[in-house]
Amino acid sequence: MHPSSSFLRRAERGSVLIVSLIFAAIIAISLTSYIKMSTTALNLSNRSFNSIAAMNLADTGLEQAVWSFNQATAGNTSAWTGWTPTGNNATRPFSGFTLPHGATAVIKVYVQDYNSTGTPLPLIVARSIITTASGPAQEKWVEVTLRRRSLFATGLVAKDEIAFTGNTGVDSWNSDPDNNSGTAAIPYSAGVAHDKGSVGSVSVTSDVSVQNADIYGYASVGGPSTTAISVGPTGRVGPYGTAAGVKDPARVASDFTASLDDVTAPTTSGYTLTAITGPITLPRGGDSAAADGKYYYDVPSISLSGAVANQITVSGDVVLRVTNTTGTTVSLGGNASITLDVGANLAMYGAGDMSLAGNGVINGSGSAATMNQPKNFQIWGTKATAALGTPQSISISGNGAFSGIIYAPFASLSLNGGGTSGGLWGSAVAKTITVVGNQNFHYDESLANYGSNNPFGITKWRELVTAADRATYSTQLSF
Repeated sequence: MHPSSSFLRRAERGSVLIVSLIFAAIIAISLTSYIKMSTTALNLSNRSFNSIAAMNLADTGLEQAVWSFNQATAGNTSAWTGWTPTGNNATRPFSGFTLPHGATAVIKVYVQDYNSTGTPLPLIVARSIITTASGPAQEKWVEVTLRRRSLFATGLVAKDEIAFTGNTGVDSWNSDPDNNSGTAAIPYSAGVAHDKGSVGSVSVTSDVSVQNADIYGYASVGGPSTTAISVGPTGRVGPYGTAAGVKDPARVASDFTASLDDVTAPTTSGYTLTAITGPITLPRGGDSAAADGKYYYDVPSISLSGAVANQITVSGDVVLRVTNTTGTTVSLGGNASITLDVGANLAMYGAGDMSLAGNGVINGSGSAATMNQPKNFQIWGTKATAALGTPQSISISGNGAFSGIIYAPFASLSLNGGGTSGGLWGSAVAKTITVVGNQNFHYDESLANYGSNNPFGITKWRELVTAADRATYSTQLSF
């Protein structure tokens, strides 16, 4: 064999070996990169899983606290068992959570105003911590604010249409900003007015006809589109300063819902009166209050007109149940009125039509500075929504300022109060609502807390992501 041939064969074998080594190196590098990439993807997947799990755990802690609030409201004396109270606040850890890949978790929950004093509003902060075998712990912090659910969480609510037929202005104020009935009420004035007036229509087929009214606040409809909220050339929906003919997109909403359940009069035993056609003071001298401190009266009808002296004067905590159910069962006209002394309360229940004109209802002394809160005067329309026939009719008009709350889910409500001496203060719920004339309606924001036995609901939810936000509660959640 020629020496050169042997050399060539050895060179070829060497080249194949080098190529094989290069391919092996490429495969090794690829496998290493793939393993590293897979490990990174696995770590990212685990962190993503733990992040979602941490949020779910934080929400679980919040739900536990909300459950305790509502169980306490329902009278469960063990609702806060397991919690550690400090003054009006409470804390509780939840531990023993085991997650995949050896991770463990704990939830720490802080509750502000757990005993529902109302000062300040109840607040819950939940902190979930997931600890893994490797890598830093993952945390989620969530803060929610609670408020009791209320029939009067919105200024004007209709099952069907709300229509404004004049140049009405709608805004709001808070008659009880510290949520403490023991302190003096704040009367409405321009200095305490807010642009948080609110109107809403529940039905998906009805609308809110604003026309030339000024809704300084919010408007909502039950349908899928805010086009059902119509604004005229000089009307508006939005904050103070909104231009005429405009509805601010941030202040209108669709898919509005509200539970408009029927209401019945309380069944507590009381006194029976004849039809009221002349002056009377309630409670009468010698009458005794029921166990709840209220005076209960059954009356077939109320019809007052003529002189100023023809009035019902309420000096205590009175419940009037109007027993007739057909025709106009409550009527005020002329200079007649229903007058509540300062600090008095009147709740009127009835299924018949009501017309409050004349000097209307004077809720307090009559001057703005000493008026009672709107919740001191209540109208409860008891005609059931399932009843056949026409809706109950409730009309508020005349010269007197109207301050009160109205709940009548099967009533056609017309508001034209105020005359030359005031406006309309409070909140109203009805089947349909028509606001007539040029009087202003002022929603009392404190009515969102009305009903001491109502369950709590979440009004604000936010995740605390910045160090500054978390520092606010770091001490309370350091246990």
